[in-house]
Amino acid sequence: HKQEIYTLSMSSYPSLDLVYFSGPSFSVRARGETARMIMEFGGIPYTDQDCETFFGMNFGEAMKNGKLPFGQLPVLQIGGAEGRMIAQSGSIHRYLAALVKTPGFFPQDLAELAYCDMIQEAAQDMWKIQPIVNMFSDEKFQQEKEDFFKNTLPSTLQALTKLLSTHLFFNGSKVAYCDFAVYHHFDLCRLVEPTVFADFPTIKKWMSRVEELPGVRNYLARRPECVGIGVNPKQQPRA
Repeated sequence: HKQEIYTLSMSSYPSLDLVYFSGPSFSVRARGETARMIMEFGGIPYTDQDCETFFGMNFGEAMKNGKLPFGQLPVLQIGGAEGRMIAQSGSIHRYLAALVKTPGFFPQDLAELAYCDMIQEAAQDMWKIQPIVNMFSDEKFQQEKEDFFKNTLPSTLQALTKLLSTHLFFNGSKVAYCDFAVYHHFDLCRLVEPTVFADFPTIKKWMSRVEELPGVRNYLARRPECVGIGVNPKQQPRA
């Protein structure tokens, strides 16, 4: 498996390796996605790898050999082999957001930063949509889908719609990293239920704004497609 390397401006950034399920035998659109969107938007060079290319062993072996701080993926290796390895998606997002030079993306005001992080954590509450899209099939898919769209999404969607209000982005007029975390989960919801946001025009317009951002637009156009959802889910490279 040839590792994918994205290099834009190499100056002023540490070397970054994002390790997740992205190999030819198994890949998912899940917890690595927000990190990729942040780096693509910020023009931050990174190498996208799986356990085989990075550790020279599969995920189970990497976990068994203590390569992963919490036995989970993704991890972000910062500054090469001698640097820090960061686990936990939220920590990865915040670190990467701080590297982005666009004003407001990583708020400098502590209250604004906390507010942004509140939105990011609300997005994480919708985590179950990730295995619904990428893992579950048949009866398990139907059960989990029904539970998520009935018991998890409605309250979170209502709350986030109220917080977005008439703003361009969740923190106001400028995009912030929390927008990408929410977008990722809402995008997966839309894959399962294409009309889920039909009665939420402000959310639909906000999603369109995110999709047109520099770097993000090209990334979304080239990333693999999710196919076979609910039956035989997998990622398929675009033609």
